[in-house]
Amino acid sequence: MYSVIIPTMWKCDRFQQTLRELSEHPLVGEIILIDNTSNELKIELPKLIHILEGKNTYVTAPWNKGARMAKYDKLLILNDDIWMDWQLLNTLYDFITPEIGLIGLDETPYNVYPTLSFGLEPIERRNGGWGCALFVHKDNYTPIPEDMKVWGQDDWLFVKCRNRRKQNYKLVGFRINGELSVTNTILDTDSDIQEIRENDLRLKQQYNLF
Repeated sequence: MYSVIIPTMWKCDRFQQTLRELSEHPLVGEIILIDNTSNELKIELPKLIHILEGKNTYVTAPWNKGARMAKYDKLLILNDDIWMDWQLLNTLYDFITPEIGLIGLDETPYNVYPTLSFGLEPIERRNGGWGCALFVHKDNYTPIPEDMKVWGQDDWLFVKCRNRRKQNYKLVGFRINGELSVTNTILDTDSDIQEIRENDLRLKQQYNLF
C-alpha cells in the first residue's frame, strides 16, 4: 500500500478531485494532507488524514512530518497542483523498494502527450520538475534539514540516495496534468518568500546538493 503525502495551501481548483481519485485507488492506504492554512475546510474521505497546521509550514516540514507518520513503506510525495492517470501507482508498485533510490518526473511540459515510450530512465542529476511527484521507499527517505524551507528538498533526497549508491530514476513517456508550481507562482510576490528562497539556495550550496 501507499502513503501519499501532500502539502497544500488550496491554490489549485482541481485539488479536491485529486484527493477523491486517490482515496478511491485500491493501493492507496492513506493520504496525509498537510494543510498549510487556517481555513477549516471539511473534507470527508475514508483514507484522508487532514492535518490543519493553521499557518504556512512551507515544504520541508510537511514532507518530514508525512514521512514520519506514514504507516506504509511506499511513499508518494505529491504537489497539490498536478494529477495523472493513477494507474501509475499499480505500474510502479514493485519498483518502490529499498534497493533503488527515488523515482521522479521528467522535464516534459505538463498537459502534453509524450513522444517517448513509457519507462524509467536512470539519472545522475535531477532535472527541473523532477521532485513534483516522488515515489520512494520509506527506508530511502532521509529527513531534510528544516532550515531549508521551500526549495531543495528533492535535491537533498536525490543526493543522499546517490551517495548511498541507490540509483535514482525519472519517469519518461507518461503524461502529467497540471500547472507547475501554482502556489509558488502566487507567492513569488511575497518578500518573505524571496528571502526564504535566497536562504534555501545558500543552504543548498552549504549542503553540497549538486
